[in-house]
Amino acid sequence: MTMPAETQDIDRAIASFRAGVAAASGEALTPRGWSAEDWRELFRFTDLRRIGAADVLIRRGDPDCTLYFVLHGSLEVVIHSGDGISMGPLTRVGAGSVLGEQSFFDGNPRSASVWAVVDSEVAAMTPQQYADFTTARPELARELLFALGRILAVRLRRTTAKVMG
Repeated sequence: MTMPAETQDIDRAIASFRAGVAAASGEALTPRGWSAEDWRELFRFTDLRRIGAADVLIRRGDPDCTLYFVLHGSLEVVIHSGDGISMGPLTRVGAGSVLGEQSFFDGNPRSASVWAVVDSEVAAMTPQQYADFTTARPELARELLFALGRILAVRLRRTTAKVMG
């Protein structure tokens, strides 16, 4: 018996994301105690997107609030200087990481741009998809929020350390 393509895609996304979490340090999404079925539930409420090398995933200033789970590839976060013209790389992320969490939480325009260094794939979750996930699985949605909060805290501490010298 073969599985439907959608199930195969979700299972592949889960495997890729979890492998990235295992390899990543600090900024990986790690909801506590999630089973393979819990991950399957999360990714049921996302859309898989492929991003070609050099393509932009997020543009600074855009009003979009989608949260992205990096499944595979490498993406670079780029910040803009005070003059609004100059850009510089802030960090690179790979499988197991998330992007777009600030706008997802505060609803404000994007603060940085993100482009694919190599062909990449993400799972995209809109605020409406998160609301649907919350209705379907409130306990998992709560744990996801705490895991995202831990990532934000790690990123804020790293930024504070850079500023403090």
